[in-house]
Amino acid sequence: MSTRREGPYMLFHKTKTIIIVGASRFGVGLAGRLSGRSTRIVMIDLSEESFRKLPGEFVGDQVLGDGTDAELLKQAGISQAQVFVAAMGDDNENLLAAQIASRIFHVPEVFLRLNDKSKEKLIQGYNMKPICPFVLSADEFDRLTEKVYEEVSAL
Repeated sequence: MSTRREGPYMLFHKTKTIIIVGASRFGVGLAGRLSGRSTRIVMIDLSEESFRKLPGEFVGDQVLGDGTDAELLKQAGISQAQVFVAAMGDDNENLLAAQIASRIFHVPEVFLRLNDKSKEKLIQGYNMKPICPFVLSADEFDRLTEKVYEEVSAL
């Protein structure tokens, strides 16, 4: 099942195609942020219920199915994709989907969510970039509290 809602921007601008596999909080949030930015967003998920989490202003395609299925990815337009994001809840599924996008379909930019940072070594040397929420959260905490540490050490 695929639903398409297009905004008027698609008629006048060259669009970048971004495929997001997994309607997790991260996937849905990313789709919402990117929607309407002269991009064609394709959201793929196994659960039709998951698409209800998309924001009301989401403009893009919703494809019901397995984001690790090469045939489904072809139908979703992976051959035109410039960016692929594996955003499912399971690291192993994300690793598989990202490898399919990168190594079989040669998508130029491939990102995958990894909860287990130690799995980064599995993608070293390939055109895949990990997004590790825990690391990003810790880095943001360090950034936000850096000034506090500087003030304390100056005393």
